Amino acid sequence: MRKTLSSHHSYILLTLSLALFCAMLGVGVISPILPIYASKLGASGILMGLIFGTFPFARTGGMILSSELAERFDRKRLLSAGLLVYSLASLAYIHAETTESLITIRFFHGLGSAFVVPIAMAIGADIAEKGKEGVFFGTLQGAHFLGIGFGPLISGVLTDHFGWHVPFYFMTALTALALVMVIKKLPVELTAKPSSSGQMLSSIGGMIRNSALRTCFYYQFCFAMCRGTMLMAIPLMAAGLSLSFSQIGIILSLNSLTTGVLQRYFGKLADKISRYNLIIIGGIISGIVFMIIPFFNTFIGLTVASVIFGVGHALSSPSLAAIAAENSFMFGSGRTMGVFNIFFSLGLMTGPVLNGFVVQSTLSLSPFHVLAVFIFSATIPFLFLIKKKEVSTVENVD
Repeated sequence: MRKTLSSHHSYILLTLSLALFCAMLGVGVISPILPIYASKLGASGILMGLIFGTFPFARTGGMILSSELAERFDRKRLLSAGLLVYSLASLAYIHAETTESLITIRFFHGLGSAFVVPIAMAIGADIAEKGKEGVFFGTLQGAHFLGIGFGPLISGVLTDHFGWHVPFYFMTALTALALVMVIKKLPVELTAKPSSSGQMLSSIGGMIRNSALRTCFYYQFCFAMCRGTMLMAIPLMAAGLSLSFSQIGIILSLNSLTTGVLQRYFGKLADKISRYNLIIIGGIISGIVFMIIPFFNTFIGLTVASVIFGVGHALSSPSLAAIAAENSFMFGSGRTMGVFNIFFSLGLMTGPVLNGFVVQSTLSLSPFHVLAVFIFSATIPFLFLIKKKEVSTVENVD
């Protein structure tokens, strides 16, 4: 399969990257206008929480389903189905007339997303050339984070100049373009490679027992907690500093854009030097940033901190995905990359909850300092993985 796909490698990478970009752009495009739209439909309190919470809930649950289906059915069809549902959900937002219908749309939007991100990465895990996993996943995840970063900026411009309906049309058109590219450019059949584990539960158990995957999953979870917390805490900090909505948008967007732009470069680097070292450096940088963020009280300070955190994440992210892909053959690339993304989703949901718990507790700690401890705790195990790999290399030489 790898040999057959090599002649179409650039088209496949471009197509998968566009699919990820569209999926995450949709999340970013909607985020600035969804609260206002929901409030116009009469949502508040619990209903507002349900509208926001339904998407990640459906996305996380859907990933469990899509990960297993990716091991059993043609992945091109699954990816196409995900993009089709995603596109239809994008268009349906415009026609929502009640909060209940909006919640339903959010559910299918999240479900469609669950069939895009993990399956695109599973295809990448199967076709990435040996020794070039870093640049492949750097490109894929770069598109992922560029979508997150550009979404709010595009949404603001389109809404201000053309009305709040236009971002939804834009998202629908772009997702439809990705769907056409998937149908036209991906090979006719993308089936899973055989794996040694036949069931989802037994595969997850095996992944957790695998030291490399277990360490990658925990690191992914901790970084996602930090991102989820930043999305909630930074606007609150900025509001206390009397910063404008535009300034808040710039702070948050630059974080994702920095990560997205640098991913491919650090992905290439991950194919040349130790991936473990890149992850460790990225973890140290990010942990230090979270230690000092509470002391920044200006727009420039928060912007610089946001960008540096983006650099730290860009350093580690391609290497994490490459290590996960390397270890996916035992459990199936669909399941492995699905679980990899599930941990990211769980982190995004857990971060804001942890932030709220720390703020309301009697602890005299900043949530950022607590999360810095989590980042450092996720970084340290990679030191032991380096030693383990060195010992294994020496034994093989002997």
